[in-house]
Amino acid sequence: GLQVFDLQTKIAKIKMANFVGRWEDTGDKENFEEFATAMGLPADILEKYRATKHTIQYGINGNTWTMNLSSTFFPGKEKVYTFEIGKDMNDTGLDGNPIKSVVTVVSDNEISENMKVKMGDSWKDYKVSRKVDGDTMTTTVSAFGKTMSSKQRKLK
Repeated sequence: GLQVFDLQTKIAKIKMANFVGRWEDTGDKENFEEFATAMGLPADILEKYRATKHTIQYGINGNTWTMNLSSTFFPGKEKVYTFEIGKDMNDTGLDGNPIKSVVTVVSDNEISENMKVKMGDSWKDYKVSRKVDGDTMTTTVSAFGKTMSSKQRKLK
């Protein structure tokens, strides 16, 4: 019970160190076209999204993680997400759509997120993995029967 949770929390704090800092998209995307098409993005939005760069900043305070997200798709908007490992988070995306999410630690350099996004009248399932290797993070997103990956670099 509680002791196991406390241990997980301590481990999560140590492992977080690899993620702490500011990350920016490199523009390197794999399988973007197929993924965006499966999402049903109209051609004009698809082109705008292809050129989009996200910036993510991770921080940790005790048992709580923060993730500041900004995107050139929504200029001037920044969203701060606050969450605890393994606990439900209910919030909204930069686009205002409701999201439900649970983040888990896979290893000292990988976190996994099970996310549901409300689009129209239904909830869509997304599986997101973020893996750090030095100053490079690879983000893999699976949804709509497709998988896309992108790379981020740690800003100094």
